[in-house]
Amino acid sequence: MKDQFGLPALSVLRLRISLRLASAARLPAFKGALFRGALGYALQRIGCPPVCWGHGSTCPAAIPLCAYRELFEVVLPPDKAVLHDLRDAPRPFVIEPPLDQRRQYAAGDVLEANILLFGHGINLLAHVILAFADVARTGLGRYQVQARLEQVEALTHGQPFGVPIYRDGERLFSAHALPIFNLAELRLRATRQSPRVRLVLRTPLRIKTRGSLMERFEMPALVQAIAWRLHALNYCYGSEPWDVDYRPVIDEARQITIAHDATHWVDWERSSTRPAKRQSMILGGLIGSVTLHDVPPAVQGLLLAASVVHVGKACVFGHGQLELDHAL
Repeated sequence: MKDQFGLPALSVLRLRISLRLASAARLPAFKGALFRGALGYALQRIGCPPVCWGHGSTCPAAIPLCAYRELFEVVLPPDKAVLHDLRDAPRPFVIEPPLDQRRQYAAGDVLEANILLFGHGINLLAHVILAFADVARTGLGRYQVQARLEQVEALTHGQPFGVPIYRDGERLFSAHALPIFNLAELRLRATRQSPRVRLVLRTPLRIKTRGSLMERFEMPALVQAIAWRLHALNYCYGSEPWDVDYRPVIDEARQITIAHDATHWVDWERSSTRPAKRQSMILGGLIGSVTLHDVPPAVQGLLLAASVVHVGKACVFGHGQLELDHAL
C-alpha cells in the first residue's frame, strides 16, 4: 500500500452522559441495548411526528434526513461493491455502557455511559443531548426509570476527563471548543509502541470468519475486521478517501506470535422491542486477553484505531471494545 501506517482521517467525538436516578432501579447487567433503545425512541419523540414512531425505516411522513434516520436507519451508498459483503451501513455512533455489570441502583445514584460520534454524525450532537434529556424525563427504557440528565462531557482522547458541555439544562459549549479527535493522529503513536502488546477484549468480540463466528482468537481475522470497519466508517462518514490496500497488513498479522491466549466465549442476552412481540436475543462473543509478540507498526495502528471505534458486530451496543497494554 502507498502508506502502510496511514489511517483514515475520521473525526471522533466521545461524550460521557451522566443520569442522576430519581428512584431505586434494577437494570440489566449489560446496558448497551438499554441506552441504544432509549436514544432511538427519544430521537423519534423529539423530532418526528407520532405517525413515524416505530416506523423509521419506512417513514410515512417522508421527513428528509431526520436525526433518528441519520443515526439509526443509515442507507448504504449506491456503490455498495466497495464495502465487500456488508449488508448494512455502519452506524455513525457507538455506545460504551458501564462495564461493571451492576444491576441494583438506589435513588440518587449516577448512571453513566459514553457515546462516540463519527464524522458528520458529530453534527447531531445537540439532538443526542436533547434526546437524553427526554430519556430522563420520560423514563429509561421499558424500566421507566425516572432520572435527571445531570451532565454531558466531551472527553479528551485518552483521558478520563474532558469539557462539560451541558449541565442541568444549561448549554456550556461552542462547537469550535469541542475536543474532536482524528484517527489519523494515531499513526505516529503506532510507530513508537513496543512490539509486545497485551490486547484486552473488554466486551464481547463478534467477528465472522469462514462463514461463522470466531470462537477462538485469530489475529488475521481481527486485523481484517478492523480494516473493513475503518474502510466502511470512513467511506460513509469520513471527509477524505482512504484508498489503501490493507492485504499486506493482514499478511503481517499472520506472522505475529500469540504468546498467551486467555480469551473465552461468553453469551450476552438482550431483549428486542422492535418486533410486535418482544424477543430475546443472544449476542455472545470473545472476551479476555491475548499477549502478542512481534506486532509491526502497521498492525499497531489498526489496533489503536479499533480501540477507539470498536470492531466486529453489535458495536453500537458497545461490543468489540479493545484496550492495548504495552507495559509488558
